[in-house]
Amino acid sequence: MLKKFNYVLAFIFSILLIQASPAFAQEQNAGSIAGKNTITVSAADSKAYKETYTNLLAAITSFKDTASFPSQSISYKQVGTIINDVLNDHPEIFYFQHKGTTAYANGKIELKYKYPVKKIKEMVLKQDTKIKTIIKQTIKSTDSEFDKVKSIHDYIVLNTAYDWENYQKGQVPDASYTAYGLLMNGQAVCEGYAHTMQLLLKEAGIESHLVTGKANGGVHAWNLVKVDGEYYYVDATWDDPVPNRAGEISYKYFLTPAAALKKDHSWDEKQFPAATSTKYAYFQDIFSAKELGTYMYFSNNKDNQKLYRMKKDGSEKKKLLNVSTPYFVLTKNNIYLSNYSNGGYLYQAKLDGTQLKKINNIHSIDLYLEKDQLIFTNKATGTKGSVKIK
Repeated sequence: MLKKFNYVLAFIFSILLIQASPAFAQEQNAGSIAGKNTITVSAADSKAYKETYTNLLAAITSFKDTASFPSQSISYKQVGTIINDVLNDHPEIFYFQHKGTTAYANGKIELKYKYPVKKIKEMVLKQDTKIKTIIKQTIKSTDSEFDKVKSIHDYIVLNTAYDWENYQKGQVPDASYTAYGLLMNGQAVCEGYAHTMQLLLKEAGIESHLVTGKANGGVHAWNLVKVDGEYYYVDATWDDPVPNRAGEISYKYFLTPAAALKKDHSWDEKQFPAATSTKYAYFQDIFSAKELGTYMYFSNNKDNQKLYRMKKDGSEKKKLLNVSTPYFVLTKNNIYLSNYSNGGYLYQAKLDGTQLKKINNIHSIDLYLEKDQLIFTNKATGTKGSVKIK
């Protein structure tokens, strides 16, 4: 009995070692995640690793109580890392529980789950239905790989709020770390964003990988994706403003090469294919973007957030307004903006940038449209105001 008890303690300790928990916070986004680990095995042991991985995946997705591993080739201390690899590769598994899962020297693994099996099956069905609905709504049969990645990135950013309030309290719920929580609740931290990207891209037929590392010194998670034979990094979390701003989306971390991402992210690049293409580097200029017709309107990161317009392929790029424009909305005829080159006051201009004129004397932020009203927040008082628009 003492021998079994010691094995249990040793395994639980190894599980704790592979679950990174340092909190990460920075001005725009934050997150805490479980770190990916890699077992270094000999050629002979690689077969045992694959066997263990396959056994675990089959057992967990069938909600079995036990799984097995070849104890003559792999130590029970390595099982925790293989479990992590299974979970990192399969973000649809939101219901597995590390705590209480136990590996024994005889090759047996006792598995634990967060919920009763009946409830898990109901939740999995809801998740599968949601995924299929999103793909049907966002992806067309004629879409290119680029179109698919952009549509999924945009869906996640526009339909998710970073769980900032709970993060600040140190009370982030388990759901916010999972794709299930993001899909069902519209709320997540970085691991939830990255897992959801991975899950939806897989459903759309796009190769992607979960990447874990650090960003601005804190633990973080994002994705590596393959588009037309080239690899790029995508950080959907950092493309979503915090606190949440409905309808706002950034592309600074969309389809970036490794060299650009390394400015504020760090990770073990050797674990992943090289990402060197700069084909989509023009997206890194885009801070806040709106689409209308064939054009993207955006605040330019590299030009003091001046308002620009271009097509999705980067062509026809043109500066529309020579004023700093971090907040703006579009109608079929006009642009309404917070002019940060003049007190943040509300301005109006035509879609081509002409006829710029001031329409209030209030520092206005968080703009959005509601029927025939332009709603804004008074930066000084925090109260909402409105302007009737045509």
